[in-house]
Amino acid sequence: MVIKALFAFEIEKSDPFRQLAYIAGDEEMSGFGGGASAPSLSAADDEYVRRLTSGILSRREELDGLIRTYAVDWEPDRLGGAERNILRMSLYEMLYDEKLHPAIAINEAVDLVKKYCSPEAAGFVNGILGKKAAEMLKE
Repeated sequence: MVIKALFAFEIEKSDPFRQLAYIAGDEEMSGFGGGASAPSLSAADDEYVRRLTSGILSRREELDGLIRTYAVDWEPDRLGGAERNILRMSLYEMLYDEKLHPAIAINEAVDLVKKYCSPEAAGFVNGILGKKAAEMLKE
């Protein structure tokens, strides 16, 4: 859900929280009319999704800087939108979500990339996130 909202935000330059409401099917909050058929989120899940989206957007430059650091000779703009936003989300979770172990964030990222991208992209994303995780272990 977060990835779809971030991707739509990049493409349409629209309010990502409106995108989240649309994806969740909340017609009243989205202002778009019938949203995609998605399960309703619990209050806790909705809060987490909003906090995650807001955090990623507020730290986008920092996250893109990390992508530049670990993806040698690759600028974030050269990556596909799905890969770029999955990397942003996973890096954010690794750095700022104390409840989520970095290995879980990496596994989730690789699964998402396999679903939305290609096997080659999964290896690329795994490599970038693995480098950051290894650095975090040294700290």
